[in-house]
Amino acid sequence: RMVRSASAPNNFYREPDDEQTIKVGVCAMDKKARSKQMVEILDRLLSYGEFSIVVFGDDVILGSPVEQWPVVECLISFFSTGFPLEKAEKYVELRRPFLINDLKKQHDILDRRQVYRILKEHNIPCPNAFVVDRDDMADTAADPAYFEEEEESIRIHGTELEKPFVEKPVDAEDHNIFIYYPHSMGGGIKSLFRKKGDRSSEYFPDHPGTVRRGGSYLYEGFMQTGGTDVKVYTVGPHYAHAEARKSPVVDGKVQRTPDGKEVRYPVLLSPAEKEIARMVCMAFGQNVCGFDLLRSQGRSYVCDVNGWSFVKNNQKFYDDAAGILRTMILSALAPYRLSPQPLPYATNLSFQDNGSKDGATFQPGSPVSASNLGLVAA
Repeated sequence: RMVRSASAPNNFYREPDDEQTIKVGVCAMDKKARSKQMVEILDRLLSYGEFSIVVFGDDVILGSPVEQWPVVECLISFFSTGFPLEKAEKYVELRRPFLINDLKKQHDILDRRQVYRILKEHNIPCPNAFVVDRDDMADTAADPAYFEEEEESIRIHGTELEKPFVEKPVDAEDHNIFIYYPHSMGGGIKSLFRKKGDRSSEYFPDHPGTVRRGGSYLYEGFMQTGGTDVKVYTVGPHYAHAEARKSPVVDGKVQRTPDGKEVRYPVLLSPAEKEIARMVCMAFGQNVCGFDLLRSQGRSYVCDVNGWSFVKNNQKFYDDAAGILRTMILSALAPYRLSPQPLPYATNLSFQDNGSKDGATFQPGSPVSASNLGLVAA
């Protein structure tokens, strides 16, 4: 049976013959929704034979009113650059699907001030951070009355923060982070940024060391971590996978494998860190969630929460994630179906878009290939 859409009237979505199949929607920008990691998870979900999956697609998300978006029972939806978060919220209000990740709370993840507020409210260990807020100032290049800058320190609301300290834009999508060093450590700054080729940071010894103006910033003391960062990935509150990588603070050079991927090492989380993962997942309402841990002086601190994130190139993680998502969805929508079920690897799957760029439905039945899945790099 065919479901028609105003944006693609011919063969837009194909419903599965089995009406007991739960329709899961993926409402995210194509670059993420069709990434290799996402497809690995979707393949496994489909192989259970209990779900059909509708990828909304950029054209539908950006160009069609929410009333014309596919109707689904479960929704996977998350923010990335260009995604209309408020529009997706209107869809949720209209259709009321079961959400894997809370949409409204994703606004908080986009603002580092809110991230640290939530971490503190839930007693999740995090660096002691101070905010210089210029959002409501007519001149954002000026300093608020509570902020003072000296050569080797800054003072915010009467509290002094000595160098080295870290400066982060309050916009969580802005990854241009500065570390300010005292003269005793050579002075200058280190600029951290999203990976560009084999670089993730640059040191500028001749920088005068004055902090940035022109916006709102968050400041925290610099923590020594032994040269590694820990990335944690949750799938529900009781599952967390962790990997370590060389910190960009070390020398700014990205370690890569012979095939060009960043070198990451699986690490074991302590019981305290597993509890932190559970608390982050619950506090931010994001079942699938990535966050950064700093291990310093025998303790662990959450310094960033990223929202929807998947581990790359890890088949065990994909298997685990699919199984947990299956249980999560069935618990909410069809608990009577819950029973231990191994992943049926032999099932053939298909990705049918019928020539339309506006959306696509995965369903059981036919062979699948990387080309017709439209795989893109994450």
